[in-house]
Amino acid sequence: MSDDLPHTPHALVPAASRVLAQVTDRILAVATVARDDTERERLKALLRRHPEFSIERLSSHYPLDAALIERFADRWVWGWWESGLSYNPALPWSLEFIEHFADRWDWGEWGLSINSALPWSLEFIEHFADRWDWGEWGLSGNSALPWSLELIKRYADRWDWEYLSGNIALPWSLELIEHFADRWDWSKLSYNSALPWSLELIERYADRWEWGEWGGWGGWKGLSDNQALPWSLELIEHYADRWDWGRLSGNSALPWSLELIERYPDRWDWGRLSGNSALPWSLDLIERYADRWEWKEWGKWRGWKGWKGLSDNQALPWSLGLIEHYADRWDWSGLSANSALPWSLELIESYPDRWDWGRLSGNSALPWSLDLIKRYADRWDWSSLSANSALPWSLELIERFEERSDWVFEADAWSWLNDWLSPQMRRLLRRQDIIELMESPAQPALPNR
Repeated sequence: MSDDLPHTPHALVPAASRVLAQVTDRILAVATVARDDTERERLKALLRRHPEFSIERLSSHYPLDAALIERFADRWVWGWWESGLSYNPALPWSLEFIEHFADRWDWGEWGLSINSALPWSLEFIEHFADRWDWGEWGLSGNSALPWSLELIKRYADRWDWEYLSGNIALPWSLELIEHFADRWDWSKLSYNSALPWSLELIERYADRWEWGEWGGWGGWKGLSDNQALPWSLELIEHYADRWDWGRLSGNSALPWSLELIERYPDRWDWGRLSGNSALPWSLDLIERYADRWEWKEWGKWRGWKGWKGLSDNQALPWSLGLIEHYADRWDWSGLSANSALPWSLELIESYPDRWDWGRLSGNSALPWSLDLIKRYADRWDWSSLSANSALPWSLELIERFEERSDWVFEADAWSWLNDWLSPQMRRLLRRQDIIELMESPAQPALPNR
């Protein structure tokens, strides 16, 4: 090849590529900043239109510093049922910080005492020993404490032993169980999955366990519900006359097989069996016991939702054909809440007058989109919709339906708030934005479009 032919200066290509990459990165960075600035202003405007809601959200989830808390001390929500500053895991928790606001914290149920983000230690617990709530929704139910035999002994007369017995974070061992044998609540202990379950343990305290349901209709669970037992055909047979067969029928941890089902056909509770996702479900099994299954939710009593039936069971081999085949047997309310169906726009449109639109509104598996929400705007239960974390949440979506009376700001919308809005607030809002929001007057909501 002649040396006079033109050639590419290969040494220059990498340098040119690097320059191009740097320019591209700068353009993208500028675009990202511009987008974030726009979203920030929209978010601030949204929050200004709903000041009470905004203050509650900031109090519960935003990483506020001590100076901001002090500056607006009379405006924050300090504590209210699993929310507020006292429950906020993102604050700069320390002994000094807690001491500074000691008379403002909510020390009671679902407040400071249950907050897993505090700097828990023996010394820390002792420092505020007379302020803690020692009950179920306080220290006795808190999994973040530095649990040890020493800690349990030290405050033996303060714990709520009923709820301590159900706390899975304790250092469970045969020694621990034996040491406080006369203090435990054996009903709660019977359902605690963290115990070192073995055939020996079950036999040793056979006369102390709560084998079945207790506490009344739809009450607390016992040994028959506990999925952590070493389940086997032999274990089931050995205590056949002790089990609560109703509760056993709903336990998904049993070694379910057609053989097991057929071995005790007259002992099973077929209602609870119908809702058990662990059975070896097949079209043949459904058809074989079609007249025994409970197709609907059942056992409802005084507002209690009751037990799930076949229509709620997510483990069935769901298909359009299966739904159509038993169309007149299904409980369409249960079906509407079942996330395992092959959801599509076609399926929704096939049975518009059979669906329970309230339960459909809370179903996370629908093919959610802004178009779907708009298409059935007059059918949705907007309160349930507000609590559905699977919606394509965005400022556009919230603003689009902002004036609906039962939309996100008035509804129990905890799910999506935690999944979408709270992270957005942490990502977009700066310290100065918080100050502006806390000092600005409320603004009217946007008109519904």
